Amino acid sequence: MAFLANSLTLVLLCLTPQVLGQTGFDWGSIPGSDNLTWVDCYSPPTQCSRLNAPMNYSNPSAGSFSLALIRIPSTLSGTANYRGPVIFNPGGQGGSGVEGILELGSQLAQVIGPEFDLVGFDPRGVANSSPRFSFFKSDAERAAFDFGPHATDPTAAPNVLPSQWANFQALGRLAKDRDTAGVLAHVSTDNVARDMLRIVEAHGGTKLRYWGISYGSILGATFAAMFPEKVERLIIDGVFDMEGYYAADWSNEVIDTDKVLKAFFVECHKAGPTACAFYASSPTAIARNLDALYQKVLTQPVPAYSPDLPKYGFVDHPTLKNAVMAAFYQPYSTFSTLAQGLAALRDGDGSIIYQLSFPQGSEAVLAIACGYAAKVTDDAAKLQKYTKSIEKVSSFSSIVAGIRVLCSGWQVHPDNFKGPIKGVTSFPLLIIGNTADPVTPLAGAKKTAKQFPGSVVLTQDGLGHTSFASPSPCTIAHVQAYFQNGTLPAVDTVCPVAATLFPLPSNNSTQPRRDVRQEMKWDEIAVDLRDAYGRVARRGFY
Repeated sequence: MAFLANSLTLVLLCLTPQVLGQTGFDWGSIPGSDNLTWVDCYSPPTQCSRLNAPMNYSNPSAGSFSLALIRIPSTLSGTANYRGPVIFNPGGQGGSGVEGILELGSQLAQVIGPEFDLVGFDPRGVANSSPRFSFFKSDAERAAFDFGPHATDPTAAPNVLPSQWANFQALGRLAKDRDTAGVLAHVSTDNVARDMLRIVEAHGGTKLRYWGISYGSILGATFAAMFPEKVERLIIDGVFDMEGYYAADWSNEVIDTDKVLKAFFVECHKAGPTACAFYASSPTAIARNLDALYQKVLTQPVPAYSPDLPKYGFVDHPTLKNAVMAAFYQPYSTFSTLAQGLAALRDGDGSIIYQLSFPQGSEAVLAIACGYAAKVTDDAAKLQKYTKSIEKVSSFSSIVAGIRVLCSGWQVHPDNFKGPIKGVTSFPLLIIGNTADPVTPLAGAKKTAKQFPGSVVLTQDGLGHTSFASPSPCTIAHVQAYFQNGTLPAVDTVCPVAATLFPLPSNNSTQPRRDVRQEMKWDEIAVDLRDAYGRVARRGFY
């Protein structure tokens, strides 16, 4: 039971929204300004500032946002070796860069080196930046709205799409009516890219150094397309299909998801019954047992309750599918717990699986992904046709079909930059992708690289969402070489990972297998980075 409790703690750290960026420091104590004035905040060595940015860059007199910035300052500031800021974006539409630095900053700063400041920021309208967009009047109202699989997966129940469509039509109208400050028209990705250039210029620079993961890949690629001559170093990792993103068609994002599912079956069988609680006599048998569970909860949902866990409810078909997909984000941390949850579900206890499941949408997804992609005008019948058209892409394709359900009622659609996402940049991009990423497949990295001549794709031979999901000293060494001296990996470089998917219960799962070819320093940082990333993993599938 101790091992199970520790595993669940890790899962909750990985999947529960963190609010560190919004507590422990009074952001109201910092006035917004057109210059950067840094003050100590949180715990040393972090410093914070606020930077004003025009709400509308085409009409600067229309008001402004005050962007919350945080940094780990260079230890070489004031010397000839100081080289300026590296801006980091942790992903997630509406993801907090403040939170990202608080959780990941120590590891990231070691990777980029002491010559650089490591800077994060809360994008306009988000978290500690102001004004903050929110179309719910209270946390209770927000919590009452269902962004989960029952509301967004168009296959959650027979004939459910018409009610899902109507639900998001109503929410779209509510959001538009409550946006009295006009914030929603100005929180687009292209405006955030302009904000990043403003941050660079506030530091006295002219070119961007950037490291962005997941949604941060869209932000980084959009910046490179808008300001190709302003790129000094730019890494994107966990790369979306840019064309599909801006078309509100995410079907290409799940082309590798079933690879992760197959790996679960194969590696569970290899690990044996001691390490994998859902073990069976062959990978095929494990797959059959999972199918049997889907059928079981389809006909009779399973209660999910434990006095030691924060959530309770029941596990039905969409909840189970959602939970399995959620485990794919960080399989080196969660596959063992997923196996335990499936075994418990088979025995009538849905509590572990229920904890794994999480919402698929949010206010930020609606405002950023829906508001600034192509307008979705589908009614329920067209949404059903779309869902049917992509069902062969993946056994999880209905989950990403939910993005069109979410967006079908959105009503704020300003004329923003939507591409083409391509350009000849002043320095080549480093683009990173895993061999099996459940939501940003390697194909997205390769497709994007073709649009930016000279860019190089670094492949990490691992599972999970972004290279942060699994420790790879090889990948980290290439990242540092790129920031330090502009060295790109050789074409077709593949980095191994240093982790196991099903460690024995007595093992410390945070310790990787040692690779004598790598310095111990990279090994330790890689593991620390993976574990820290688990604490700021995306709030939902989008």
